[in-house]
Amino acid sequence: MTDFCITAVRYNADKKHIDYVLVSENLPKAFGTKRAVPRGFVADLIRLKKATFSTWVSNGKGESEKGADVHVVEEIYLSTDANSKKRDNLENLPTF
Repeated sequence: MTDFCITAVRYNADKKHIDYVLVSENLPKAFGTKRAVPRGFVADLIRLKKATFSTWVSNGKGESEKGADVHVVEEIYLSTDANSKKRDNLENLPTF
């Protein structure tokens, strides 16, 4: 189980990079309080191995399910592990 869930993203003004992510603690059968935090802070936590993150996506039935684990590229950018599932991509998360 990962420490935190990422459920939405906010892009910068030119829509090229994620500025903020909406995260919450990954509690058993629930989410903790949702908070908007800077992408760089999340990247630092992952890079320093202080916390783990995964995406959570809607399954189309009004429920959320775990997507992919999130890792850091070039020490600052957030990405999911490569696989064939489109939902495991931060670009497919809703924006806020």
